[in-house]
Amino acid sequence: MRKLGFVVFLCLLSLSCFAKSFNSKDGSFTISLPQKWQNVKTVKNEVLSLKKGNNKIIISKLENCNNLDCLENTANTRIKQLKNKKLKLTKNTYSGEELKKSEFSTLDPYLYFSYTAGGSNFTEGYFLADSKAYKIEFSGISNTDADLYLSFIAPKPKEIEDLPLITDEDHLVEENISAPEAQKPEWQPLPNNLPDNKTQEETKNQKPYISKKFTIVASLVFIYLSVMFFFFVYNFVFSPLMYKKQTNPKSFYPIIGTRLYGSPDLFFKLYDNQGHNFIITSQRWSSFLKEYGFYGAISFTLLHLIIYSLMRQDFTSSIWFNTALSLCYLFAGFGLIFMLGGYILDILFPAPIFVYTDKGKILFKIIRRNNGLFKYSYLVLTSAYTVVFRIETCKIFFQRKFKIFEKDEQIATITESSLLKAFARKLFGHLGGSLRTDYLITGKNESKGKILSFRRATANFQIDIDKPQAFSPAALLTASAVIFTKNRDKFYPWFD
Repeated sequence: MRKLGFVVFLCLLSLSCFAKSFNSKDGSFTISLPQKWQNVKTVKNEVLSLKKGNNKIIISKLENCNNLDCLENTANTRIKQLKNKKLKLTKNTYSGEELKKSEFSTLDPYLYFSYTAGGSNFTEGYFLADSKAYKIEFSGISNTDADLYLSFIAPKPKEIEDLPLITDEDHLVEENISAPEAQKPEWQPLPNNLPDNKTQEETKNQKPYISKKFTIVASLVFIYLSVMFFFFVYNFVFSPLMYKKQTNPKSFYPIIGTRLYGSPDLFFKLYDNQGHNFIITSQRWSSFLKEYGFYGAISFTLLHLIIYSLMRQDFTSSIWFNTALSLCYLFAGFGLIFMLGGYILDILFPAPIFVYTDKGKILFKIIRRNNGLFKYSYLVLTSAYTVVFRIETCKIFFQRKFKIFEKDEQIATITESSLLKAFARKLFGHLGGSLRTDYLITGKNESKGKILSFRRATANFQIDIDKPQAFSPAALLTASAVIFTKNRDKFYPWFD
């Protein structure tokens, strides 16, 4: 970002040193461009025509148009014409909008859009200057240069009515105000008869610089963070090797899964014993708002406690301390609002889960539905929107449990193996992988299996079952997608 700002600064500096100004034919605006640009003859409604090699800038006047609404309607009509001709428009990188809007220093608006045709770049813009509307056309100029040149248009300054001047006839009212003489206070020596034992007693009763309550809280937080850091370092340095049990070469099991980091969305890569690869992905904005809003509120509440503990009696009137305390309250409130917004987003717009093949084709789409007051149902849909599986789980739980149904017949149950780990994880997170969840699988035909989570800081797991023919491996594949995206083990304490 700094490099980009520096480059823009150099462009502005070089343009200001070697620029040439061109005036419109009607005198309503000027535009500053590099020296190589030359003025050419205008035709019809053109007020300015410039050329540099094969590059052109033509500015013409729009009749019967003198407000922003008219400019927008004209621009939108032109965009529809270009789309009908199957031309490709350049969208804004951040907002995705095709029509970009801005203002000159005179607060006159301008809007523009860019497109490509025949391998060349074109930019068209519409702006107001001196209460008149104009159209500007760039041809053969890059989008970046067109953005820059547009900003160097300087409309004629608007006229401002002169304020009435004060003449000699308007006399200011003068009054002689005499200030009373300041009375000098009578100096009196301070009494020096305060007993030494009273002074010592008041010193003992003075509020300490750091309270004992803060010391206890800070010590507990330090011990807590030290334990979590130790386990993270231990599991990172001494992480166990990935375990893959040898099975029937004709079986799809074991299925190995790992999380791919570096994206705001959740990504998991899975591959089975037959060499098939799958990608599982899901958005997590609602989870981001809930969790970071909650911990943001806690962090600013703790910061408020720290600042308040550091305040002595002679600091209570300091504006800096009072401002810091008020900001802590404000940001803690924002954190609670974000958390509430995350819950609302999760309820109204639950994010779907997608299972892709290694060729990028959607194999399954998993959507969530409410199933009563305390249950969720996840529907596994094919590309033809046919429900093949239904996965049910509780909304609030300590020990996780999932039931898989195929055409209303329960084919498998997946249960968390350790209640103790489930409870400890609510307080400490997964401790660098030490408290990650293992699941036990019981299914049709007395089949049994396990989802083994490796003791690592990163999320890695393996699915295996003793009777692969009991039911389709797609059932466990989609169930693991729900488990590791919607009910994943987190590195921080969190209650599902």
